[in-house]
Amino acid sequence: KNVSPEIAAQLMRDGSALGGEEREVTILFADLRGFTTLSEHRTPHEVVALLNRYLTRMSGAIELSGGVIDKFIGDEIMALFGAPVSMGNDANEALAAAIGMQAELKRLNAELALEGHPPLAFGVGINTARVIAGNIGSERRLNYSVIGDGVNIAARLQSLTRTPEYRTKIIVSAATVEAARGRMGTGINFRPLGTVSVKGRAEPVEIFAVE
Repeated sequence: KNVSPEIAAQLMRDGSALGGEEREVTILFADLRGFTTLSEHRTPHEVVALLNRYLTRMSGAIELSGGVIDKFIGDEIMALFGAPVSMGNDANEALAAAIGMQAELKRLNAELALEGHPPLAFGVGINTARVIAGNIGSERRLNYSVIGDGVNIAARLQSLTRTPEYRTKIIVSAATVEAARGRMGTGINFRPLGTVSVKGRAEPVEIFAVE
């Protein structure tokens, strides 16, 4: 239960040596909004119960679209599409996961409202890039993950969903739009948001809202 089934299968098959391979991956970051404020009015046990409830629902939506949970960072989720196994349409699956997460959060909020709790909100950032995917860490403790500039961009896009003028909870890069173009189903529109600078990167990144 401490790793995704797909990662466990790869470790069983290939072993757990340190190292990695370069591959194209779509990275998704999702962050729960206002969780610190929400936690102030609950006991630690209540906070953990609510957080686990939220993470369970979001993880279900991600895995339903073929994504792999890389890690939980407090109330933040990092998920991979295309590693360790590619489904062939990873950018599309990541977009489907984000939309599924949004629908799942709406259902969870309806349940919380009946219980007298305030609604939860989140932001999602998605980017497609070539990264190094593999076992990272030390000889004693390692973690299957991805490393590269593309990961930083995905995290940055997630944080940009806090920008009020963007009016969106899901922001994706032009790289993800391009990877998904021609394969998208109906019902998804990309609204251009212009370009943004990312710390440590010379070239700006073109971004889009998912509607």
